[in-house]
Amino acid sequence: MITLRIVYTKEGYMAFLGHLEMMKLFERVFRFNKVPLKFSEGFNPIPRMTFAAPLSVGYSSKYEVMEVLLEKEIPMETVKNIQFPEGISVIDAAYVESKKSLMAALTHAEYLIKVEFNSNIERLPVSEWIDAFTQNKEIVYEKKAKNGKMKQVNINEQIDSFKMVFQSEQEILFRATLQSGSQGSLNPETLVKVLFETYKVPQTIETIRVERIGLFFENDGVKQSIFNLSE
Repeated sequence: MITLRIVYTKEGYMAFLGHLEMMKLFERVFRFNKVPLKFSEGFNPIPRMTFAAPLSVGYSSKYEVMEVLLEKEIPMETVKNIQFPEGISVIDAAYVESKKSLMAALTHAEYLIKVEFNSNIERLPVSEWIDAFTQNKEIVYEKKAKNGKMKQVNINEQIDSFKMVFQSEQEILFRATLQSGSQGSLNPETLVKVLFETYKVPQTIETIRVERIGLFFENDGVKQSIFNLSE
């Protein structure tokens, strides 16, 4: 069994495709390029593909990771030259022998979060707010559980790093590394909204644009790119 791991971007119009649409897109592109896919068994065989962490619709990314099982190896140059629709580009690829699941191993994701306002705002002490915000032992917000009931979550336990990168009269840019994966995930929009609610920022937000720039797993307490996951 041959496992091909691919790092790719998801930008522009592609950001608005959901997870199932992305799976179908990859299957069509692989078939068109005659990639020797390995299929599941049964009455409705499908390509054996996994994605590290499906993105929320509308989020873009410079660093997504997926794996696909092949019947046989093809030249790496061929893999890196596969033509996807505009917005998806192969950044890197490798054959791997890891038996660990990408989704199970994933622990953190890194984001750029741009908040755009519909009118000019006065310069806010955002960096000071973040320092105080992240030093709190508990920052609780309500989240809907899978059973439909609301539950309280301590947001502070899910923040690895959080800082302001840039501020102007009409936008603020944040950078954050947040918990992600099977142990729970923090939505970057939720983080910013809770911060603004805590410090009573006027509700003049026009859009919040999110771009993922990294996916990580922890090895002996050290974060590493999920692309480097091995035995």
